[in-house]
Amino acid sequence: MCLYSGFKKTEVFANLIELIAGGVQPGKLTTAIERQPNQLVERGAGSLSRKKRHFTAHIMKHLTYLLMLITVVLGALTSPTMVLAQGATGTLQGRVLDPSGAVIPQAQVTVTSASGKSANAVSDAAGSYQVRGLAAGAYTVNAASTGFAPFSSTVSLAPGQTKSLNIAMQIQIQQQQVQVEADTPTVDTSPDQNANAVVLKGKDLDALSDDPDELESQLQALAGPAAGPNGGEIYIDGFTGGQMPPKSSIREIRINQNPFSAEFDRLGYGRIEILTKPGTDKVHGQIQARGNDSSFNSRNPILQTAEPPYYSYNVQGNLGGPISKRASYFVSAFGRSNQNVSVIDAVDPTSVTPDDPAGVRLNEAYPNPSSRIDISPRLDLQLGNANTLTLRYDFFRAVATNGGVGPLALPTQATNTQSMENELQASDSLVLSKNVVDDIRFQYRRFRYQDIAQNDSPTIAVQGSFTDGGNNGGIVRDNQDIYEFQNYFAAAEGNHSLNFGARLRAYRDADFTNGGTNGQYTFQSLTAYLNNMPQTYQVTQVNQYTARAILFDAALFYQDDWKVNQRFTFSYGLRWETQNRIHDKSDWAPRISFAYALGHGDAKKPAKTVIRAGYGWFYQRFTVPNSFGSNAGTPYVIQAIHQNGINQMVSTITDPTFPVTPAAVAASNTAQTLYTIDPHFRAATDMQAAVGVDRQLAKRITGNVTYLYGRGVHQYLTNNIGAPDFATADLAIYPDAPLPPAPANDLQYQAGGVYRQNQIIVSGRASYPKFSFFSFYTYNAAKADTNGVTYNPSVAQDPGLDYGRSSFDVHNKFLILGNFSAPYAISLTPFFAYNSGTPYNVTIGSDLTRNNQFNARPTFAASCSQANVVNTRFGCLDTNPFGTNEKIIPYGIGTGPSSVSLNMRVGKVIGIGPKVEGGRAAAAGGGGGGGGHGGGGGIGMGGLSGSRGGPGRLDQSTSRRYNLNLNAYATNVFNHENLGSPNGTLNSPFFGESQTLAGGGFFGASTAGNRSVFLTAVFNF
Repeated sequence: MCLYSGFKKTEVFANLIELIAGGVQPGKLTTAIERQPNQLVERGAGSLSRKKRHFTAHIMKHLTYLLMLITVVLGALTSPTMVLAQGATGTLQGRVLDPSGAVIPQAQVTVTSASGKSANAVSDAAGSYQVRGLAAGAYTVNAASTGFAPFSSTVSLAPGQTKSLNIAMQIQIQQQQVQVEADTPTVDTSPDQNANAVVLKGKDLDALSDDPDELESQLQALAGPAAGPNGGEIYIDGFTGGQMPPKSSIREIRINQNPFSAEFDRLGYGRIEILTKPGTDKVHGQIQARGNDSSFNSRNPILQTAEPPYYSYNVQGNLGGPISKRASYFVSAFGRSNQNVSVIDAVDPTSVTPDDPAGVRLNEAYPNPSSRIDISPRLDLQLGNANTLTLRYDFFRAVATNGGVGPLALPTQATNTQSMENELQASDSLVLSKNVVDDIRFQYRRFRYQDIAQNDSPTIAVQGSFTDGGNNGGIVRDNQDIYEFQNYFAAAEGNHSLNFGARLRAYRDADFTNGGTNGQYTFQSLTAYLNNMPQTYQVTQVNQYTARAILFDAALFYQDDWKVNQRFTFSYGLRWETQNRIHDKSDWAPRISFAYALGHGDAKKPAKTVIRAGYGWFYQRFTVPNSFGSNAGTPYVIQAIHQNGINQMVSTITDPTFPVTPAAVAASNTAQTLYTIDPHFRAATDMQAAVGVDRQLAKRITGNVTYLYGRGVHQYLTNNIGAPDFATADLAIYPDAPLPPAPANDLQYQAGGVYRQNQIIVSGRASYPKFSFFSFYTYNAAKADTNGVTYNPSVAQDPGLDYGRSSFDVHNKFLILGNFSAPYAISLTPFFAYNSGTPYNVTIGSDLTRNNQFNARPTFAASCSQANVVNTRFGCLDTNPFGTNEKIIPYGIGTGPSSVSLNMRVGKVIGIGPKVEGGRAAAAGGGGGGGGHGGGGGIGMGGLSGSRGGPGRLDQSTSRRYNLNLNAYATNVFNHENLGSPNGTLNSPFFGESQTLAGGGFFGASTAGNRSVFLTAVFNF
């Protein structure tokens, strides 16, 4: 056995070791554990041997030792020697919960003896309370919190007994409507209570879109730019990937919470956790209809011609309730039909003639219909007082026609796509003892995807002007089976909250494609197109259409949140990861953080200022494309299997005679294109440090200031190592003469990129009975020499030449989300967002560096009057810089336009049916908490919905049995023109023009309009 070398042995580890070694006799250790693992207890009297043991092995080098450590911890914490000791006084503890299971902080708890002597406690941010020093006898327990009916109960304590009593408070029913006070924001030293986290539940979700695809984009915007070039990750009920559930079935969304926890693989700043609703003890349901018509919207500013009508309609509903006293269900369904349009803004290839070499602008709308179906039932079963089983199934199907069109892609590029997924999740939450909970989870995803080009003629691509002919992607059919298994333990010992476990994932993929068989001509300019002078012709000969692969990755982690004292929490953890298909087989990710409360805070007067700091390593697995998108991407290794020079032979002819015939391909000295993986490939490593201050500014207002520093090494890119030598790259100039064509295009996946990022985040949160808001501002500066796996350096021998402003270098970002309760049961939910411009790269449109990627940049011209020079706002740029000794312009020199948008939801609640006296009125969609079932002390069970309590509460409902909510949701209320990044191809007639609307969640509408208005009716029962 061994412990972490170089770390001070904490008392908890010493205790555990002595227990295993037999150094402690039964009855010598007093333990009292609350349900919530993060809550603290005190250890009673006991004697422990002072014997010291020395360990010399280094856990950082050996996985076996980590496994043994986990075994030791589990064995010690479940050991029968750890029994309750008897004492003169007892303790009463537990959590304060609302009817749905959500925790209630700042509740006043009073414990009164038969003699009238009383003791008080206030529930903390996790809803937990504790009253110690109680003599044996009977007590009356009272609890009070604004918006809830008073609670009263009796309890008896034996001498020295520790008893748990969870206080379930009922919502107070008023004459006309219920006003439920939102959770009061507080600051404390718990690692998951960082004030800059975004936790959305209940009414806060109203600010977000009801459409799952648009909701996904908005969550990405909320997560911010802190996740580096590889992006963040979404966890749905604890699992990675999966389809975004309808908003009505979401219980809670957590963003950037507990950023340095070893439980998670990806960066904490940029992580999104989504928890779905379980059933309730009463039947609740919801039916919703939502619609948008083009007549509601403003015109798209990019479209200068007639706008055809379009629409978007969706219907969704859910139903939840009890099956028996020990079982509940929740079922949700979503259906959407879109008749959207894509905007084309390109050069009409038929108009390019010798009399008009620039051609005529083609500006039109093209239909893009789509549909989506999502059905998800969930079953929660309490198999015993210590066992909860949760089963969840999801069926997803999406169909789109005429995808892939616009702005430069003409209608002949259209494809038809279909995605279908069957997903099964199972979770078994076991209370092994009063201080150990085991969550066993399994997920299976069966994903089927196809993308079929409508036209199989040769592709004609003119850089920055248009893409015509057939779609070069051809036919793609991708079948994936994805398996994920987790076994996570939560435990508590003394002042330590422990989490440890393992995760296994496997991907089985079979991918069919005939992409590239139609051939593609690439022209560097309209002049070259007019003269029938393509720079390259590329065609694929297929010998094997299908590639198959199995990918596997595994992880182990250990996390200890140590409450050193009331003011100081120290957290440390270690994560180990591995995967197949790459050289790097062992990655260790240490994590460390602390939180220190200034002042002398206690339960009656909590601290107002908490200082936090942390540092951690995070790895990006080289498996499937990582993004916020739900659809499973094709594994990167599949491309290397397809184009290995045997299965599919990709031939490239430089400066061919147009048109190219099959005989010409056979007779030419072509360059073969293949994909390989660097034999020294390593997992991308992100290192992030943070320091910040949480401050209680007022009773209901908290604020935070955080500085983040991120550094990435071994970042992914794709490099053409077959490109000819570029000898002057270190001088950032072009050679004297043009380079020869590459003899072979060996596109190698490499892990040699770097990035550096600095951020300052200022956030604030306020919660009052009639309004609340959350706001943050981020200053961000990031530089990198790669933007992800598919990024190709402009110069193969020197990727560092592209080190410059990265795609996520958005300097300023501000948003504020609020909700207001107006008279007459009207609610207002505004969301204001601002982003400064996104960097974009300026290229010539010609393959000057011969890497077959057409991403060569121009140089700063010595004279604006010389030939081949374009006068731009960046200066005079030379498009033919060979032999000039002119400096190549920096990467990411351009900055796109800024974006600003106000989204707003206005709703009115109407009560229908008989009044509900003394009970709960209709809630929005039902869905109770996931905080475990039954009473008793110890750590509560988690299940798919976690163990931190149930959903938030809507602040607008009525005392009637049924509620009808009528609302209007508008995006970009002020109709501001939020334009996308400009065209950066110097040889394009559209250079410097924005040809799309901005994306980014809050700036890109889900319709073709610039401002969109959706009308919604929701019936709750």
